[in-house]
Amino acid sequence: MPLRIESYREEHEPAVVAFNERGKANNAPFGLSKTWLAGWLPKKEDAPVYREFFLALDGKEVRGGFTLRRQPFWLHGEEVAAANYQGPLAESLWDRRYMMAGVQLLRAALREQPLLYALGMGGLDQPLPRQLASAGWALAPVPFRFKVIRAARFLRNIQPLRRNRSRALILDLAAISGLGPLAVHAWQGLRQKASAKGATAQQEKAFGPWADEVWSATRAKYEFCAVRDARHLQATFGTTADRNLILRCTRQDQTIGWALVRVTAMKADKYFGDLRVGSLIDALAIPGEEGAIAALATQHLRSLGADLVVTNQSHAAWLDALAANGFLHGPSNFIFAASPTLAETLGPLEKALPTIHFNRADGDGPIHL
Repeated sequence: MPLRIESYREEHEPAVVAFNERGKANNAPFGLSKTWLAGWLPKKEDAPVYREFFLALDGKEVRGGFTLRRQPFWLHGEEVAAANYQGPLAESLWDRRYMMAGVQLLRAALREQPLLYALGMGGLDQPLPRQLASAGWALAPVPFRFKVIRAARFLRNIQPLRRNRSRALILDLAAISGLGPLAVHAWQGLRQKASAKGATAQQEKAFGPWADEVWSATRAKYEFCAVRDARHLQATFGTTADRNLILRCTRQDQTIGWALVRVTAMKADKYFGDLRVGSLIDALAIPGEEGAIAALATQHLRSLGADLVVTNQSHAAWLDALAANGFLHGPSNFIFAASPTLAETLGPLEKALPTIHFNRADGDGPIHL
């Protein structure tokens, strides 16, 4: 019998708790929200950006659910509504009687918002990207870039390069001898072309009218981009400004862009070991100033003690800016997926991706970083 897909309401909370307990007993990767109202980006009156929960119901029992992050987007020169498909989870993971639940969740999400995208998901080989591909979605990795700040610590901690004992020993010797750091910095230095000369960055407590000026000056160059004016940025990140730092970047007292950054001290992380990882979470710049914004963000993260700076960016201008700042290529497991309706609007994704502005700010935020 088909499941009913309904908005998550307060009276559903006990059934969600029971669902999560079944999931935990069957090694589900995560659970549904314990509360009907989201802790981050809750659905409130006049909220310009919000997250809304939906449940798959079998009588009074919960058999799955998903989240939509709703907000306005700039698409081909017009403002439209679109949404991010987040965290689908169904009882089919451990009970084959509900094997169609995942399909029903996806169909319900598309009915709610045909201009739908998914982001992150851990790589193309994971279950959700495979399901989306089979349903006709277009998928592509969002490029990953990184810059090493403290090379000796990087060599001693970067786990993908230390997969076996011999590699780890070589990297440790390279770090101790000084040859490894010398080689890393030399390679990055050869690529360094941009600078922040004449520009400065100031940490702000909130996004102000200056962010509106940047949005107005830059939105036309993006074919698809979440609306990034002050109101929407403040709604998304204003309550997290103690962790996600807002940098307003200026040149001769004129705002040229902004960056959202953070530093996280990792502990035995499967990718970064014990590194202090700096993240360029989001950024916007008036055309031509992307290199300066990337440089200022990197300098600020260095001042905060970052050993490494990482970012995922889709647009060609930002990738060029990062390259000009000495950032290196790395493998990406951060996937952008466009629903059939959205993919038809964007055109072939391999050509469209460099024209759209997506990064970690457009999904679940900088989780795991």
